[in-house]
Amino acid sequence: MSLFAFDKLSGEVSLIDHPMNGSVPASATQLMELLAQSPYADCEILDANIAALFNPSKSNQSRVVARAVNARLNVNIDEPLMMAEGELTCARGGEILDLDNAVRQLREAGIKKGISRKALELLLAKQFELPPGGRATAIVAVGRKAKSGEDARFIRLCATAQDRVLCPKEAENGKVDMRDLGDIITVKPGSPLMQRVPATAGEPGYNLFGEQLAPKPGRQFPLEVMEGTRLDSDNENLLVADAVGVPVALARGVRVDDVLCYDFVDATTGHIRFEGSVIVSGDVKDAMQIVATGDITVLGFVESATLQSDNEITVVKGVIGRKRDESEPCSCRIQAKRSVSIGYAQYSDIQSQQDIFIDRQALHCELSARRLIRVGRGKTPRGKLIGGFVSNALRIETGELGAPSGTRTKVYLGQYYYELKQKRKTLAEQQKRINEKFAALQVLRKKALKEADNDKRKRQCAHLDKHEAQWVAIKQGLEKKKRLVQQRINMLLGTSRVRVNDLMHPGVELKIAHDTTQISRIYPPHSALLSEGKITQQFPL
Repeated sequence: MSLFAFDKLSGEVSLIDHPMNGSVPASATQLMELLAQSPYADCEILDANIAALFNPSKSNQSRVVARAVNARLNVNIDEPLMMAEGELTCARGGEILDLDNAVRQLREAGIKKGISRKALELLLAKQFELPPGGRATAIVAVGRKAKSGEDARFIRLCATAQDRVLCPKEAENGKVDMRDLGDIITVKPGSPLMQRVPATAGEPGYNLFGEQLAPKPGRQFPLEVMEGTRLDSDNENLLVADAVGVPVALARGVRVDDVLCYDFVDATTGHIRFEGSVIVSGDVKDAMQIVATGDITVLGFVESATLQSDNEITVVKGVIGRKRDESEPCSCRIQAKRSVSIGYAQYSDIQSQQDIFIDRQALHCELSARRLIRVGRGKTPRGKLIGGFVSNALRIETGELGAPSGTRTKVYLGQYYYELKQKRKTLAEQQKRINEKFAALQVLRKKALKEADNDKRKRQCAHLDKHEAQWVAIKQGLEKKKRLVQQRINMLLGTSRVRVNDLMHPGVELKIAHDTTQISRIYPPHSALLSEGKITQQFPL
């Protein structure tokens, strides 16, 4: 006969008879042992009740010695209402928690969306692994963040003169003739030039309570209609040509330029100044000038001449100036607001507001670019950069830098650092003056508050409020500018570097932002960059 009785409604386990009546058990220890051997061994033991049963002064103590406890799930929801953690406490002689009841408890906690049934099932399965009363936690519900929209994108649909030069024509035998560049690229009215992929609105998200989270829409940029172009009548996202000419690619549009073609440029043609693109199939001779608003493409050499473009300049063979002293200006000058692509350069001044690409070698040149200077082709350029002065670029990639003879080669990267540093200093001085203005306003406000005349005091305070609001707006604008300048400084310091794929020779003076080093020996392939304010050389493993 069992010593214990179980009440299904209350889940309580009781002794059938009181120990004081002389029945078993005779002690609390014996009672605990009997409980451990009974079907109620997993139940929660009520130690205080058991001790009271064997205390003569408490003969009327309850005979309830254990209690069956069902499994339970506590739900903790994070503050943004985007994630819920379930804490499972296993049953102690009571009922286990099934999936439907677990979901119901999550619903009662206010969670309407994002419940993961799979995660819940894995958590509930722990009930068969853990001991009675054991605990386990898991993420059981997750909201969905709003997905930001994508900005408008622009896809160019036409080739340009630059593409023509960089992609020589392949002959039937599979060989490439670098001199045969095919026909000059032109477009006709109606030719597709650029496609705009509109910005997207993004996808809304939701939190655990089912509240919708609005996405940030992508930025919509207009498709710029330039000279010689128009929007397609049936598609506002398609830019087409409106005239015959050479396409010139821009960031958010394409311009169709008139094209001026010459076999060569010398004293017989005179200087060329043209609002459009210029293509020279031969050479540009000594002391000649070409100034154009569009692309300038020369299929031959440029010999001690000047090329100036508001767009891109491409010279297939090379640019060559006369030998000179360091104090003398270069006789050959190339200036472009966008990229410059050249086969070979010697004793030339080449400036670009974007990138400079030289296929083979740059010898004793002055090179200046805003972004990249690459000497050599492909992802691992192996050209030679020897002598001269390189300034302002953020990155240089070349095969060899300097020469075995120790030719002096000056490479100054990230020199806009000083300009940005001065701008930051100027903004800090302006900020200091504004703080002084605020201090003066506070003094005037204290005087105004002491004014006995109530109306006069109100007028003075209102006047001061207006001025203070104006200065607050100016101060916020300065703080924003200061942050932007600091971001540009950080980017400049973090991205400025030289990559040498073959050898760096002695005689190179390397300066990155504010730090300078002299190269006095030969180095194998490596990269030089700023680390903790100092120029550091990193070698591949």
